[in-house]
Amino acid sequence: MKNVYTEKFTIDGTFINFNCVTPIYEIIKLSQRATFNHSNLIGLSHEEMEQRDKAFWIITKLKVFINDEIRSGDKLTLKTWTQEPSLVRFKRDFNIKQQGKLKVKGSAEWCCLDMTTHKIRKADSLNYPDLEMLEKTDIKPNWTNLKEEVSEKDYIYTYTVRSSDIDVNFHTNNLKYNFMTINAFTVAELKKLAIKEYELYFVSESHEGDDIKIYKKKIKNYYYVEGKCEDKTIFRTVIKAKNLV
Repeated sequence: MKNVYTEKFTIDGTFINFNCVTPIYEIIKLSQRATFNHSNLIGLSHEEMEQRDKAFWIITKLKVFINDEIRSGDKLTLKTWTQEPSLVRFKRDFNIKQQGKLKVKGSAEWCCLDMTTHKIRKADSLNYPDLEMLEKTDIKPNWTNLKEEVSEKDYIYTYTVRSSDIDVNFHTNNLKYNFMTINAFTVAELKKLAIKEYELYFVSESHEGDDIKIYKKKIKNYYYVEGKCEDKTIFRTVIKAKNLV
């Protein structure tokens, strides 16, 4: 079964921010839309996993490399493909190009949870399709697995999870954590900040009504953002950029 999925699209005003560029949360949204469309074609959609395997997907971490800004009017091609599953992890990569020039590339790790127990399911317990795996990929995430201590001096704001944040699994949609991360920065900061690498770890679930406290630290050539609910870490983000402010 074919293992590469391609979408072509043009960036319009709905994809850009005040800098007239496509922000990281829109890039990730585009990549996940392609992921879901590809999953529907190869028998790995949410509905099929639920009915056939009594399981559902969750994303555990992702990393995005930005080589060049994406701007309004850009005509782009996005490709996404999976790698050979490990014992419990499923890796998916993507890239975005403009006339063959690489703009963005990224990688994400997913796993499956049992619908009843919410425990991780092994790959061999699922009806995973027989896919043509690529022999190699140029996307090497080089995960930092960075964990920093945060304190009240790093506190930025509190986000309360509302009904529009909840996904089909009845916890906070993973895309929302990208908004929470970027909202830790002001417009003035983002006008100067050129993100080159963006690394997000999904640590714990959050649910409707949870108050997530957002912390931000600047350390050398990167920013560290963490979301916490009481004493529990919900997500961690590491951002490497030019022109740290």
